[in-house]
Amino acid sequence: MKTTPGRRSVARALAPLLCAAALWAAPAPATAQPRAAQPATARLAPAEVTTHLAVIKAAKAPGDLITYTLTARNKGPSVARNVRATDRLPDGITFVDSSDGCTAAGQTVTCGPEPQLAAGQSRSWRFHARLSPSYEGDGSNLGNSASGTSDATDPDPGNNKPDPVLPPGPFTPVSDLATVKTPLGAGPTVPGQEFEYEIRTSNKGPSDARNVTVTDSLPDGLTFVSSADPCAASGRTVTCGPLARMIPGGDVVWTFRVKLDAAYSGDGENLRNTATSTSASKDPEPADNTSQPVLPPGGVSEPQADVWTTKRTANDTVIAPGQTFEYVVTATNDGPSRAVDTTVTDRLPSQLAFVSSPPADGCRATDGTVTCGPQGVLEPGASRTWRFTVRLDSTYTGDGSDIRNTATATARTEDPKPENNTSSPAGLPGSRVNKPTADLGVRKEAVGTTPPVPGQTFDYRIRVSNYGPSADAFNVKLTDNLPEGLSYVTSSPSGCTAAGRLVSCKRTAPLKVGETVEYLLTVKIDPAYKGTGSDLKNTAEVTADNIDPASENDKGTATVPGGHVAEPSADLAVVKRAVQTAAIAPGETFDYALTVTNNGPSQADQVTVTDSLPTALSFVSGDATCVSGRTVTCGPLAHLAPGASVTWVIKVKLDPEYTGNGSDIRNTATVDSLTTDPRPANNTSAAAGPPAGTVKEPTADLEVGKTTP
Repeated sequence: MKTTPGRRSVARALAPLLCAAALWAAPAPATAQPRAAQPATARLAPAEVTTHLAVIKAAKAPGDLITYTLTARNKGPSVARNVRATDRLPDGITFVDSSDGCTAAGQTVTCGPEPQLAAGQSRSWRFHARLSPSYEGDGSNLGNSASGTSDATDPDPGNNKPDPVLPPGPFTPVSDLATVKTPLGAGPTVPGQEFEYEIRTSNKGPSDARNVTVTDSLPDGLTFVSSADPCAASGRTVTCGPLARMIPGGDVVWTFRVKLDAAYSGDGENLRNTATSTSASKDPEPADNTSQPVLPPGGVSEPQADVWTTKRTANDTVIAPGQTFEYVVTATNDGPSRAVDTTVTDRLPSQLAFVSSPPADGCRATDGTVTCGPQGVLEPGASRTWRFTVRLDSTYTGDGSDIRNTATATARTEDPKPENNTSSPAGLPGSRVNKPTADLGVRKEAVGTTPPVPGQTFDYRIRVSNYGPSADAFNVKLTDNLPEGLSYVTSSPSGCTAAGRLVSCKRTAPLKVGETVEYLLTVKIDPAYKGTGSDLKNTAEVTADNIDPASENDKGTATVPGGHVAEPSADLAVVKRAVQTAAIAPGETFDYALTVTNNGPSQADQVTVTDSLPTALSFVSGDATCVSGRTVTCGPLAHLAPGASVTWVIKVKLDPEYTGNGSDIRNTATVDSLTTDPRPANNTSAAAGPPAGTVKEPTADLEVGKTTP
């Protein structure tokens, strides 16, 4: 805000007001004196001089001019010489000028001297004085009077000074304010730009203007931004001030910054607006308090948006031929207007191919040119970033220096600086290329969902893939170190070998990029295995002569089908037979062989055989683990492996008194164990009889002895 002091004008005189006061006194009596007795200096003759102070009676406003008339009258009897009139002006009234030669020293105005004034003559002087523009009183302190003097002796000096007179009131301040509003700048103004308004308020007087303020109601499309002066906005109304006092002839300048809406699309005619100055003083001409309506500087032009572009790789991780990476392109609007339908295009070099773009970005490619957008509206100061993935040709053999290209942003809005629409060139991540690589991956799974039983076999399906990106894999080798409890059986295709529990499958032909080879490894669970299968989880790993850029997928782990191992299961079968082949006679002995076979798949634990003998037979002896009695029990055998057999032999005797043919001497043996048997039907043997299935006629070897007494 800038204020300028005013100059008080004499051209604007107020209508005068008239005050008069007469000063008079009777002349002193004359005393005759002989001439011879007169002193060397002659005595002045008496003369009574009176003065009158007059003004035209009219109400005055602070700052107005007052015309005073001083009249000196010689009431005689003598001639008055060097007649003067003086007027002590009160505080608040200041001498301005006089066409009659009156002068002022401070607050005292002196008119004259008039060289000679005969008795009965008078002399009038006029001068102008100004009531202070800042006067705030009721006039009671503005009274004053005039006095007159001359060289003659005044016989009655006491009446030379009349009573004080007061200027008429009321003294209401009157301030004629005028407002000029000016847009600063050459223009034209572009939507989104900021510019300044200058508002100048001047006081044409006559009084000081008190509490001067300016208001400016901004139209839609303009927004208050800031001001270094005491201007602030409430809604769309900007208020500057108040300035406590402005003297006549002074002015004040307020400046504030506004912004044209970045989305404005008109010709500016609806942006014309005014500013209005007001004060606490009465304004005699309010018509000029409001400025003329003005447009933004130079009017309003078409919208302009300076859109520029950057392009970079998403990271600096160096890639190899055949690998993918991501480009990030960003369009930024430096304004001033909003950009409409912003699009970024990127013509890829021949060694790069577009792969994909996130759905939220939606970039797409046509004939090697990637297009991102359009972004419907891009506000000034805003940016829009797009991402898209490209792949480096798997056959590329360069160092990456020849792969550099740019992206270009365009919009339907006029761009004042098209030279920055195209980004700086961007190359490959890390600005170089790794050697060709082969990313080998292993996927391993157990075939089937039925939990296996100890002693059973199952298959692992192992797939080895070359994900590239750039090279065939040579000397591919798959290894699988089986845990205790598993053993290698066979493979498909053939060619895998086992050294202990380490299974190795070697491939002689290269594994091409994108190719997958599948192995089926058949393994067997130890028949004696007792766990749940959690300790049978195992890992297959692939290696090759190539650089592998992603070793974390070189291993594949799997457990058993169904995720656990079922309870052991052993199919036991027992066979009972007579060992001898020749028939026996009553009273003779023979052997039974009791043979137990484990048909698997699991190991059988605590195997026993029982044989309940018929009444014609009695137990004689047997293997060490066989217990005698009518029911013979053999065992237990701690473990019987799948496919293994055990035989117990017991000796029995046919009752000597037996008289049958042996057909009633047939019985069975039964096997049992602690292991679940999936086929209990064969746990009892077929019935076995005596040797040859029959019994011979009884025989008795009689011996007769004869003795003599």
